[in-house]
This record gives sequence, C-alpha cells and structure tokens, in this order.
Amino acid sequence: MIALETGPDGFTLSVDGRPVVVHSVRRPCAELGACGSPGGRISGAGGREGRVQYRPLRKFRIEESGPDAAVVEFEGGLRLAAGTTGGVLCLDFTRPSDRYDRFRFRLAAVPGESIFGCGERFGPLDLKGRSVDLRVEDRGRSRGTCPLPQPASLRRKARDPDSTYFPHPSFISTERYWVYADAPAYARFDFRSPRHTVLEFRGMPRRILLGWGDSAAETVSALSRHVGRPPALPAWIRRGVILGLGGGEDEVRRKLEAARGAGVPVAAVWVRDWCGSRSSRQGVQPYWNWTADPGLYPNLPGFIASLRSEGVRFLGYVNPFLAADGSLYAEIRDRGYCVRYPFGGDYRFGTGSQQAVLVDLTNPRAFRWMKDVLRERLLGAGMSGWLADFGECLPEDTVLHSGERPRDARNRWPVLWARASREAIDEAGAGGEAAAFLRSGWAGSSALASGFWAGTQTSDFNDASGISSVVPAGLSAGLSGGGFWHFDAGGCVSGTLRHRTPECLERWFEMAAFSPIFRTQEGSRPRADSQYWTDPRTLRHFARMAGVFAALEPYHAAAARDCVDGGLPPIRHLWTHYEEDPSARRIGHQYLYGRDLLVAPVFRAGQVLKEAWLPPDRWVHFWTTRTFRGGPVSLEAPPGYPLVFYREESRFASLFDSIRRTAREP
Repeated sequence: MIALETGPDGFTLSVDGRPVVVHSVRRPCAELGACGSPGGRISGAGGREGRVQYRPLRKFRIEESGPDAAVVEFEGGLRLAAGTTGGVLCLDFTRPSDRYDRFRFRLAAVPGESIFGCGERFGPLDLKGRSVDLRVEDRGRSRGTCPLPQPASLRRKARDPDSTYFPHPSFISTERYWVYADAPAYARFDFRSPRHTVLEFRGMPRRILLGWGDSAAETVSALSRHVGRPPALPAWIRRGVILGLGGGEDEVRRKLEAARGAGVPVAAVWVRDWCGSRSSRQGVQPYWNWTADPGLYPNLPGFIASLRSEGVRFLGYVNPFLAADGSLYAEIRDRGYCVRYPFGGDYRFGTGSQQAVLVDLTNPRAFRWMKDVLRERLLGAGMSGWLADFGECLPEDTVLHSGERPRDARNRWPVLWARASREAIDEAGAGGEAAAFLRSGWAGSSALASGFWAGTQTSDFNDASGISSVVPAGLSAGLSGGGFWHFDAGGCVSGTLRHRTPECLERWFEMAAFSPIFRTQEGSRPRADSQYWTDPRTLRHFARMAGVFAALEPYHAAAARDCVDGGLPPIRHLWTHYEEDPSARRIGHQYLYGRDLLVAPVFRAGQVLKEAWLPPDRWVHFWTTRTFRGGPVSLEAPPGYPLVFYREESRFASLFDSIRRTAREP
C-alpha cells in the first residue's frame, strides 16, 4: 500500500511502511540537468562534451494520493506518478521539455545494507560506499587485450578498472529489496551515502521499478522476472565439454580425437577460425568475413555433418564487424549498411591491412542482412550456435542510420546484437537446439541471450584479469539477471613473455567442471600456451574434470530449471541462501553452483592447502565425505581435487557420492 505523508517542507513516499522517496526543500529528491558550455566533463560519463548544470526541484504539489497511486508535480513541470502492481512499485516520470537531457533521482537507502549487482563486475561485490558507472565498455582495452586498434572515442576510458562489457541498471540490497531502472542510455548509481542512493541518467528513464522479497532468494527471483529470464539451454550443452579448437579440419580432428581418446566426453567443438584467421600483436584472431574459409574448411557443411553423426555439435564465432578487404563488405559497400563518419564514408577501425567496418544495427535493412548472414552462413552450414562477440564497440563520433547520437545508443547496441542472434535462431526454427552466447549486454539482453561469458581474461593467476577475476564477475552477473553465465576455461589472452602454464589450465578446468557450461579456449597464442593435448598429465586431469561435469548432468538440469523457471542463477552468491550469516555477504571468491554445491577454486600457483568459509549447514567434502557444520575450513586441494562441498541433505547426495567413487584418476 502506498502512503504519501507531507510535512511543512517535504514529503515521504512509502510502500507498506518502507520509505522509498524522501523529499525536502533542503534535500530535493529530483534534479533536472542540461549540458552547458563545452569543455567540461559530464558527471560520471567519461567524456568531454559539456559541463552539466543541474536544477534542484524543491517546490512540489500533490496531485493525487491514495493507497494504490500517487502523483507529485514538481516545479519546472516534472511529474512523478507512483503506482503498485503485484507488490512492485512503479515510478513513472514525465519530463517538462527536451532541453533537459540529464536526470538525478534520490531513493531512500538503509544504513548498514550491502548492495550487489549493477551487471557483471570484476571488482568488489559490495557496491555500498562506491559510485558505479553503467556504460557498456570493452574491458579488454583497459588491459591491452583488445585485438583491434580502436579510435579515441573507444579508448578514453581505458584506464578505468571498473569498466565492464555487461553493466545493468539494477541492484539488490541485503535489506531484501531490488531496484531496476528501465533506462536506454548511460547511467550512474551512487551508493556512497548511507541514507540515500542517487540514480543519475543521461536522458530520462522510462520508469524505475522497486520490489521486495520475503527472503534473499525471493528478491533475486523477483528481479529476474522483471529484467527478463533466459531461454532454456539446449540439453546437449550439459552432456559434455565444448572444445575450443582451430587450425583447419585436420587439426580440429586431431585435437578432438586426442580428447575423446583420453575419455573426455565432448558435446561440441567451438571453432573460432571457421572463417579464416589473421595474426596481430595480440596473437591469432579470426578473419572477420563471415563465410567458410576455403583453405582451412573447404567443405564446412560436410565437416559439420560428419561431426554431428558422431554426436559432436559445431559452434562458430561471429561479431558485427566486417573485414574491410572481405567479400561480405564488398557485397554491401554501397548500400549504406555500415556506421559512417560525420564527414561521409564508412567508419574504419584498425590500421593498415587490419581494417574493419561495423554493420549499423539501427538500420532495419542492415539488421535484416546481418540476421540473414547468421541464419544462412552459420545455421545454414549446420552450426548449433555461436559466440557473438563485440557488442560493445560503438564509437561516439559515428553517424547512425537511426539519427540517434551514438553516445545515447551505446548501451542499447549489445541488445540489438543479441536480438539479431535470437531472431536468426528462432526464424530458422532452431530455438531448442542452437545457442548464442554474448560477451556484452544491457537491460533487455538477458531474455534474448542463451547465456553470457566473462569476456577477455588473461590465461594466468592474475587477480585483476585472470582466473580469480571471473568469480566476482559471475556472482554479480547472476544478481543482475545474467542467467547462464560462464567463462573461457583456460582464459583467452597471453603475453609475449608470459604464457599459460599446465597448472593454471588445470585450475581453470576444475572451476568449469562445477558450472553450467564447460567451454575451453585455445587462447590467443595457441602454440605458446599449454593445451590439453600437449601434456599427458594435463590430458588426464582434463578427462577427469570433464567426466565430473558430464556426470553432473541431472544436477545441471535442475540448476537450469531453477534459472529459467525460478530466476535463480546457476552461479550464486552465498548470501542468496544464507543471508542470516553475516560473513556470507562479504565472500566474493567462492560460489554456490545451484542450491547444493559450494565451490572454493584455487587461484594461486603452487597452492595445495586451500581455505574456505562454509555457511551454516551440514557440508560434505566432495572427495573425502568428511562432514563440516560451517565456519572456516582449510583442506588440501591438489590438482584434480578442487575444494568442493555438497549439502548433506541434498537430494543429489547419492549422485555426488557416485561421482566421487567413479571419477577417473588425475
């Protein structure tokens, strides 16, 4: 029930006794802003296009006040309409005029709360005390791992360690409430005050939703219902490993047989270079001409059909760029299908022979053409899906067909890219069999993507960008409606003097075994990095962990149902089920896989003794069946025996014990 209580100089909007908006003349809840003189920095936007001048809206007038709805009009003409539906508070705003292009709004906060979410975050999980930019970024650029030289409008935030491929305008509080802003463009959420949260937007949000749950799990589930739940994953994904391979048909065959000969259950191969490859300073990259390379894969449909007859699916790789010297760009060069320079001509990325153009997804004809490429050249060749990369690379000095300013379309760009993949799959009638995984996203992506992956990680133990960085990313993505999130098992990028070691590769495999999707990656320097086929010990270890993953199929299916039907992500923060434990909210480098498995991965070279925190429950050590009641534990976790526990009362306890007894020796 809505209550609007007014005082001599303000009002408080509450729902069922919980303050949501507190307004006073001294601290107004709303401000309108506009860019003034050029040269100043946009507040939090990372760009130089003008200084923002905000106008606090102090005076107000109550137009309506009732148990189900309330309307407040502020000076300057801003109108706030509040209503409840199904226990969710909806705040709608009417902007007085187009001359205001910034908006700030304050929500009441709860002292002592922790804040999670705002999309995939690679840093600290608890956002309380921080201010968070919500702007789609190529995070790899901040670590020198982006494969294509890019213009200044994409590089200028390269030093921001908090950048992310998948921000999301939502958050969850440990006080069991959630907030979701339906906002198309850049936003900034400021959690530094203990008493209020400031939401800042470029433009006006369509609406702001707030909801409450009776438990942490119900709160997470409720948010996912409003941001969009993912489609179900094809069943074949949980039956074995997706091998990241390349080098041509013969090489793919050789590496596949090495895995299967060692007993690795293989569900699919993922081939990045099906379209050819090129070398760069960052290593080997696919050739961005989305047609089969005649040298490496002279009969791609036949090759895919042959693998399919053996029970092995084929996934490809694609992005919205086109190589400037490729046949596909030649096909559309004169159609106006690419983003353009302000002075005319298709916008070019890269230098020298490594040049590319970007398909303009705001152009309906170009969007349709891109879908046709996906449907005809990938699905038509027999592929069962792809990794859809680079949905975050829209420069802000381009001209779009839609007439939008690129900075306003930037966050919406990965949603368009996700929609292209989803519609191509659905139009081909492959919805139950094919999957498209996205690296980037924004509000609306979750309901379109089969899943997300953690992006460009270094193939090492580096805390900022290596194996340990993906756990907080997965937890925060899950608390933002990220659904089926996973990572490249093995990482992606190596340096010229620092390569992936067998030990690091094995630790990646261990974490992937207890996740919803086990997909390997050769890396950007496949000849220099350790691979499963280059070391007999690593191959045995790989076969062991892949066997564990495949044996968990019934549990994978249960975790998937929880995600699709109940909105609980497979990779879960401990707080989701153990909110009564004050330590649970602070733990960011271990996770629950589903309801019953707790995983504490090893992130240090040479580490055997691993510490973990067990929330209050009865936990069984996966490999020894020793039982613990919660609290800190320290156990040996040599390669092949990652630190994993299951709940003693789990209905899958007999399955877990069977896997322990039958798992291959490492």
